[in-house]
Amino acid sequence: MNTITFNTLTGAVTEYTGFGFQSITPTHAGSAAGLFTLGGDTDAGQPIVAQVTTGKQLWGGSLKKTALMVYFSLKGEGTSTLTVTGEEDSYSYQFPVRATGESRCKPGQGIRENYLAFGYSNTDGAPFQLDRIEVLVAESKTRRV
Repeated sequence: MNTITFNTLTGAVTEYTGFGFQSITPTHAGSAAGLFTLGGDTDAGQPIVAQVTTGKQLWGGSLKKTALMVYFSLKGEGTSTLTVTGEEDSYSYQFPVRATGESRCKPGQGIRENYLAFGYSNTDGAPFQLDRIEVLVAESKTRRV
């Protein structure tokens, strides 16, 4: 069962997978199994792997696009994963998180789509703060279909 929460102050939506909660507050969640405290650095001793994904959007006009580079403004450490999602397929690429606060990842050159979504995941549950995802796209000169 999934739980979806909505932050009324920022408009942010968060989805928690694998939770059968009937109610949730900022610090606790309840289900038929009992009351659970939310917080900490692990989930029952396992690293907390987070995934952030943008919605699919049309990048400019109807010409096919290629993502040349994806830039992340984020604080963190270790290795992270970029996911590029098109209409039917999804592709994942690992990249190192740089201490400067600006990291980048080069997606594969074979992706040709109009509607694309981009995601970030913290490999092995490393702590992070993601502030921005910027995508550098190139437009095909003739290809639409």
